[in-house]
Amino acid sequence: MYQHNLFHGLLRQHKKFDSEKKFDAFLAYSSADSKLIPEFVERLEKGSPKLRLCFYERNWPVGEVISDLILHSVESSKRTIILMTSNFLKSDWARFELITAIKATSKDKTLRLIIIMYPDVKSTKQLGRKINDYLIFTTYLKRNDPNFWNKLIYAMPHDTTEPEEGADEFELMRLPT
Repeated sequence: MYQHNLFHGLLRQHKKFDSEKKFDAFLAYSSADSKLIPEFVERLEKGSPKLRLCFYERNWPVGEVISDLILHSVESSKRTIILMTSNFLKSDWARFELITAIKATSKDKTLRLIIIMYPDVKSTKQLGRKINDYLIFTTYLKRNDPNFWNKLIYAMPHDTTEPEEGADEFELMRLPT
């Protein structure tokens, strides 16, 4: 009985926490991998359930500080999806997105980080010991798994973020003033 009530209390807190988020997921990836994004948009925004994604090529305004935009994107999203490719491992900004998402997950004590490991990643040693320790103890999705899309959708929030009436799905991020 106690465990049941505790679980439902945590679930209600998680839903309240998620309900304040503008996006269902922030896609973190290397700019060299931008060709991967249309498939995520097709499957997640146009599929079922319809999810609301944030990614820099569409939602970030020009002229803002990149580190601020990364932090705000992570904080404004229910999940952060890391597209872990060999290009991602070479990108300083992508690494910053991963570190920011790990810190947000640790701070919120909420499972907000979804890592998708692509087949071209042979080693993550260049990420450093702390990040590798995190990756060792965290489950992740393999992009070449035949059930990849089902597993990803299952890992996503089930209460999706409905756009406000009249809102443009290509809305730019607005940093807090």
